[in-house]
Amino acid sequence: MFHILHTNEDVDAALKASNEKPVIIFKHSSSCPFSGAAQIEVAHAKHDLDIYGCVVQYTPEVKKEIADRLDVEHASPQAIVVYKGKAEGHFYRSEIKERALKNRVAELTAR
Repeated sequence: MFHILHTNEDVDAALKASNEKPVIIFKHSSSCPFSGAAQIEVAHAKHDLDIYGCVVQYTPEVKKEIADRLDVEHASPQAIVVYKGKAEGHFYRSEIKERALKNRVAELTAR
C-alpha cells in the first residue's frame, strides 16, 4: 500500500507503523530521471510492502524531518527501510529495486 507524506505528522504515523512491521520511506524528485526509474520499482513493490512517499520539491519540511529523525543524509531518489523507528537500510538512485526492498524487509521480519 502507498501512503503520501504531506506533513511531519505523516512522518510520525509512518514511524509509528514501523513498530508493527518494516515500512519503506521513499523520497523522489518530480524532475529527475533516476527518480522516474525508482518510482517504477517502488510501484511494483507497493502491493506487498507499506510505502510512505513524498516528492521532495513539494515537501521540503518533510524531507528534512525524515533525515533528522532517521539520521540518514538526504538524497533523492532514496528508499529507506524503517523498522521499529530506525533506519535499517537505505537505497539510492539505481540501487532502488523492488527485489532489494523486499529482501531487506524479509530479513528484518525473519529476526
